[in-house]
Amino acid sequence: MSLHSLMEDRRSYRQEEKPTTKVFPICSNPLLRIGLETVLAGEGFDVCHEAIDDISTLPEIPEGQHALFIIDGEIRSDAIIDTINQIKTSFPDAKIVIVAETFEAAAVSAFWKAGAHGFCLSNSQSEILAGSLHLVMLGEVVLPAALVLSMTETKANHAVAVPADNPGGNIDLRLSGRRLSMRETQILAFLREGAPNKVIARKLNLSESTVKVHVKAILKKVGACNRTQAALWATHHVSAEIEA
Repeated sequence: MSLHSLMEDRRSYRQEEKPTTKVFPICSNPLLRIGLETVLAGEGFDVCHEAIDDISTLPEIPEGQHALFIIDGEIRSDAIIDTINQIKTSFPDAKIVIVAETFEAAAVSAFWKAGAHGFCLSNSQSEILAGSLHLVMLGEVVLPAALVLSMTETKANHAVAVPADNPGGNIDLRLSGRRLSMRETQILAFLREGAPNKVIARKLNLSESTVKVHVKAILKKVGACNRTQAALWATHHVSAEIEA
């Protein structure tokens, strides 16, 4: 996808007052579908009620409506890859998210290469899960911070490889002498948990615009290109006992 096309997609998604995203859960567990309906209620998502046995039988997505496929990560890896390939064939513009209790780096790499756009933990807080799905619909790549950490622990001096959507080499996770303020430390703790700006603003009684300013400052100070890298930095440097 070209940069121009990505920007147009983001503009289209943001301009809608309540983006209508049709969600297709790919799972055999009815409790997971019910859980998604409950978590995503009022968030601009319309979750399909029926179990989906054959993707090719799904009707075309109406023009102007976004499509999101959420795949149960507890099923076999080869089945997940087959499902991703089917989705990419029938719905090339749809977003694909894998939801599981835990992720293995090798499986994530295989799913990513197949075409998945995001990976969310099933035990995430409802607000964080909904926020993560919105980020995916905006074209962002979502990965649990703990997973990123496990994939980079062996790198010397905690240098992390920049994800494919942020090429340009490695980043240095040292602060280079610039200290974080107490407010920035609080916000960084939320970034480590994967919380979106809306949730952070509500928790700290701030406006979203103020949170955005702090996030921008945090990224600059820790030498990160995006929120995922900042979350990784926080995992190494911010005490887990800090209360936001």
